[in-house]
Amino acid sequence: MAVRVLLCGMGGYGENYVKEYLTRDVLGSELVAIADPFATKSSLYEEAVSRGIPIFRSPEEFFASHRADLTVISSPIHTHYPYTMIALENGSNVLTEKPVCFDESQIDAMEEKSRETGLFVAVGYQLCYAPDVLALKRDILSGVYGKSIRFRTIRLMRRNDAYYARSGWAGALLCHGEKVFDSPFTNACAHQYQNMVFLLGKNMDESASSVNCEGSLIRVRPNITNCDTAALKFTASDGTEMFYYASHAIEDVKYGAYSRFEFDKGYVEEDDGSFVGHTSDGRVIDYTAIGSGEKMEKLWEAVRAVEEKRSPLCTLKTAREHTHAVLLAQAMGVRDLSGSAVAKQDDKGSVYYTVPGLSDALKEAYHSWNFNLKLNY
Repeated sequence: MAVRVLLCGMGGYGENYVKEYLTRDVLGSELVAIADPFATKSSLYEEAVSRGIPIFRSPEEFFASHRADLTVISSPIHTHYPYTMIALENGSNVLTEKPVCFDESQIDAMEEKSRETGLFVAVGYQLCYAPDVLALKRDILSGVYGKSIRFRTIRLMRRNDAYYARSGWAGALLCHGEKVFDSPFTNACAHQYQNMVFLLGKNMDESASSVNCEGSLIRVRPNITNCDTAALKFTASDGTEMFYYASHAIEDVKYGAYSRFEFDKGYVEEDDGSFVGHTSDGRVIDYTAIGSGEKMEKLWEAVRAVEEKRSPLCTLKTAREHTHAVLLAQAMGVRDLSGSAVAKQDDKGSVYYTVPGLSDALKEAYHSWNFNLKLNY
């Protein structure tokens, strides 16, 4: 029998899930319904309706008379917790987009409900599902590179007015009273931080824990309440140093992702999604040949996990460290540089904001293993 899938949220990133089902056979699974109170705003609404996919205003409305084996949650951050609980209470496994939430007591409640029901809650950090990353982690766990010493990662992605106008929570601290802490660290560039702690996890389904955070969260864009730039250093519980850099307020349209993971018996470098390892005995291990799997590998893996009555590797247990790290960073406050921001227009006629020299400062900090930005403005 086909795995029955309910999708919560068909706008924004949710369109990727809709497209996957409109264009492909996802292991014989079936998109039985979509729950979204604003479904008509999606560019795929008409096609979904023409394909006979029922549209509901909420998951509660769907579950009142229907069932699903897997609920995919790609709705706004503040809905992740209630929608996950509703799905579990109605007998459905869950694949929720990241970030899960920013209340660790809510993660505790979801984990308890997952144990109680025997259903999984997978989290959509796609690098945690990629075959090449999983192969790298297996090599790290088997001692190929020795003991971890320090990790660094950078991803810069310019974002404009159109990006921030897409929702009421973009760039916000709160939405409907819930913490959303929207920023590149929590959202668009979250995968790079999650990948570091995932690779440092002591088991395949675990992530390392951070015990300390230094550096700064910075606000450049004047009309947001949270940050749009991060230069941070975390210290893992085993002493490994982790340096993280991300920004939406830069001149570059895109830079990275680049990473370097150093161990006492070698190192691994990432160049825009390609991972290559170098061991102290001269071996070069190119994980690129393994590949990163399907574009929506997290969906395919969640469907397989339902079919095989098991849990995927990336669950609440694996993902909660990102929530913990964000809370550590946000507790330091946000440094406001909006008074020095320069407004510029991109090639689409939309405005973005930057501080002169910010891109270069972030890149220099990355290469020098430093979290103090040298800015001249």
